[in-house]
Amino acid sequence: MPMSMCSRCKRLYPLGSRCEPCASAGAKRREQKRKHTRPSAWARGYNAQYRKTRAAILAASPVCAICYSRPAETADHIVPLSRGGTNDLGNLRPACGPCNFSRGNRTA
Repeated sequence: MPMSMCSRCKRLYPLGSRCEPCASAGAKRREQKRKHTRPSAWARGYNAQYRKTRAAILAASPVCAICYSRPAETADHIVPLSRGGTNDLGNLRPACGPCNFSRGNRTA
């Protein structure tokens, strides 16, 4: 039977890329990492109310309210959802992608 060396622990095992203990440990690490990923947009508060309000904001004002030079593509939360903001019309303003994404979760 042909043998190979594990690329991780350097043990000999039958053909393949890794020995069984290293392969199962790698699968376990990937599963743990997958559990700690970012929640879905819906879970973070970007629901149907947000989508309707966003469409209204972008239709009413097509220019970025932060830099006034680029077309608005997104609706920016003045008080971010992560800091207790809401999806109400008074808490949203039109923004271009670079301006909105550069703010992160900081307040205006």
